[in-house]
Amino acid sequence: MRDPNKWFLEFFDELYYKTYRPHEPEDRNRQEAEFIAKVLELRPGSRVLDLGCGYGRHITYLAKMGCRVIGLDLSKYLLAKALERVHEFKVQNLLDLIRQDMRRIGLRQYFDASYMFYTTFGYFTDEENEVVIENVANLLKRGGRLLIDQLNPVPLLVASYYLQMRGSDVRRIWWESGNYIVLEEGRLDLVSARYLMKRMFIDKETGKVVTVRETSIRAYTPKELIDLLSRYDLEVEKLYGDYRMSEYRATSPRLIVVAKKR
Repeated sequence: MRDPNKWFLEFFDELYYKTYRPHEPEDRNRQEAEFIAKVLELRPGSRVLDLGCGYGRHITYLAKMGCRVIGLDLSKYLLAKALERVHEFKVQNLLDLIRQDMRRIGLRQYFDASYMFYTTFGYFTDEENEVVIENVANLLKRGGRLLIDQLNPVPLLVASYYLQMRGSDVRRIWWESGNYIVLEEGRLDLVSARYLMKRMFIDKETGKVVTVRETSIRAYTPKELIDLLSRYDLEVEKLYGDYRMSEYRATSPRLIVVAKKR
């Protein structure tokens, strides 16, 4: 039986890439990289650490802007795709890829900025998530910035309320990507404050279920993130609600926190 607390060890593989990549066109990747650069006040020569870089959809653009970037991830498959992308963008001299667990970072250099984008934070236990924050805080220069981007928990709470009023707490949707139909069930566990999701991948040609995968991600409130970051001398400067730099509100799709090391 798979350990539900280690879902991330198998999730980010070829199937993940095949189903996510079609929904991440280059216009989106570039615009998100520009957002990252703007809110972190990056400049040519800035040293940047991407925790959970995946296949490198943002770091290649940051390197093109002149930043010196390290992309860190645990997935062998996604790092191999990232390496292909590094050569495609011709940024080998500005970008390094490292396979490490963000709970045990072995780097011995300081960074001007770091970021965990598109719900890359919150995979672990509360204690381990705090270790991640401590690790990245230790790697930031004084005045360096950290960006954390996650789903806004407020709409999740509202949806959970209305679902339970109807006798269920599970949100069900389906979507298509590549050769797959994905049936998705998600719910917010109010006791653990984690968003639990189950996805069934169905081959469109055969109609057969390829696999079923489950994820569990901690849904932090703004106050929880502010308190957590402050324990490691990271003072929150701004909360955004989307990648257009809109002010964070209860109805925002994202909760994006930018903090500065004191």
